[in-house]
Amino acid sequence: MEHFDYIIAGGGCAGRSLAVRILPYIQASNKRVLLVDYEEKKSNDRTWCFWEEHPDVFEPAVYRKWDRLSFASKFLHQELDIKPYQYKMIRGLDFYAHTDQLLADQPQLIRLQGKVEKQYTEKDQAYVVIDGKTFSADYVFSSIPQVQEKKPDRYQYFLQHFEGWLIETEGNTFDQECATLMDFNTSQQAGTSFVYVLPLSSNRALVEYTIFSKQELAPEDYSAALQQYIQEQLKCMQYTIIEKEHGVIPMTDHPIKRQQERIIYLGTAGGFTKGSTGYTFRFIQKHTAAIVKQLMESGHPNLPAISSPRFALYDATLLHLLDSERISGEEIFSRMFEKNSARKILKFLDNESTLLEEVQIFSTLQKTEFAMALLNRTIKIMSNS
Repeated sequence: MEHFDYIIAGGGCAGRSLAVRILPYIQASNKRVLLVDYEEKKSNDRTWCFWEEHPDVFEPAVYRKWDRLSFASKFLHQELDIKPYQYKMIRGLDFYAHTDQLLADQPQLIRLQGKVEKQYTEKDQAYVVIDGKTFSADYVFSSIPQVQEKKPDRYQYFLQHFEGWLIETEGNTFDQECATLMDFNTSQQAGTSFVYVLPLSSNRALVEYTIFSKQELAPEDYSAALQQYIQEQLKCMQYTIIEKEHGVIPMTDHPIKRQQERIIYLGTAGGFTKGSTGYTFRFIQKHTAAIVKQLMESGHPNLPAISSPRFALYDATLLHLLDSERISGEEIFSRMFEKNSARKILKFLDNESTLLEEVQIFSTLQKTEFAMALLNRTIKIMSNS
């Protein structure tokens, strides 16, 4: 049985992020890492968007970035000053190519294509079965989703599902210096729905229709919503669809185990998708950077939580409020952006705000509805414990 110091199970965003960040540590400590993934990543299968103050290690993979954002709804339309942040976009294809380049010719990092069939811990070792062959390691870092029994009597289960079209128009349709973060000027019947627009040039943009609900839509419903938005809001009748993307992101307050003995979970599998928004990329970067920092300082990767538990409570309260349908997501986000600076909101959504800043934000929102949602969720948890 071949032994590695660490095995990274899953070669998507989380696995590759950890592999890149861990390189200096394994080179300095003479450790060996196995990175295994089921398939090669050679297609532009997804897009990650995030905001940050300072460039990080994946800055070379950033495809576009914006200093200005806009927010729109039937209640509000405003341009947002997001300094000191920049809003950034990384395409899957660019991320995979960049990480492939960084991970190439690294003798202490072995890459293997195969299916992870089993992960487990015995005594002081972790094991991974790949295509029938067992490998051992001191620790396994896994982005393979855990199997969890749903408990709808206690927790909320939403999906953030979306379809995006990369379109090219005949005229100069877009302000390429300003991206649309949220535009709620679309039907809200299926759930909290908005469109974001990422302009790549004056006549090319990614237009993405996003819904928060408990079930996906029929394929034709996404197409109809995008067609209507492009025609009515962008005032564009002639355009070509260059690429399409579709995705589903879980949004839940169901607690997820972030470590089981010597198996440490990454990305969505470890609960690093923000329950109220679906943003994942930056939380992956914080978590993987913290793992490597802990390894360098102590030699083991066992971590405390990277964010205060109160942020999980905020996310859960919002999900419960959306489920209650007392007020719409459009109303909640409109009030938030109307009454608070974009900088404060982005810091809050990044789980980096102070308690005082959070109190200030909540004081501007629909206090009665949020208090009722918090109370009802607490009763729900306690009565089904």
